Amino acid sequence: MTDDLPSRSPDIPPERIATIAGVPVTIAAMFAVAMIVLALIGAGATLANVSWAEKYWLWLVPVFGLICTAAAWMRTGTLDRTVIRQVLHWLAVGVTIAIDFSFFRRSGEQTSITTSLSSMLLLALGCLLAGIHLEWSFALVGILLLATAIVVAVAQEYMALVIVLGMLLIVAVLIGQHVVRKWMR
Repeated sequence: MTDDLPSRSPDIPPERIATIAGVPVTIAAMFAVAMIVLALIGAGATLANVSWAEKYWLWLVPVFGLICTAAAWMRTGTLDRTVIRQVLHWLAVGVTIAIDFSFFRRSGEQTSITTSLSSMLLLALGCLLAGIHLEWSFALVGILLLATAIVVAVAQEYMALVIVLGMLLIVAVLIGQHVVRKWMR
């Protein structure tokens, strides 16, 4: 270990580590990978314009909220400001998406696909902010959701690129968590 790398503060609990096929992976990285996979499923459903796509984005808000809150809880080990902020953060995202569905979709101001896209954008913003305030890899999920919304809205024929981007982000999360862990030692 070199002297130019920062040492971990003794009051910060160590990262929770799991082993997959003998490779150590942080729990936060596994959460981010799960979020990326769920985002790709939603993108496919939105692109296919299936009837349950708009409900899927509503369903993802509490799922992503629980994932981020669990990550905050695992990081702190207690019900502190970080955990409470994640709960409030995701409640705000959920209420905003519910208003979008309740008022704009039901009033006829938005089509089903438009409501799905706006929900995807709100979810992307929620993930980006969770990445800024909690865990960097969650911001990658937000970037994927943003790219997906743009591709679905503008150039659906490039959806394969979104899937490739999703796979690249999974690799980035796994490699990034390894690099960050080594750097923090």
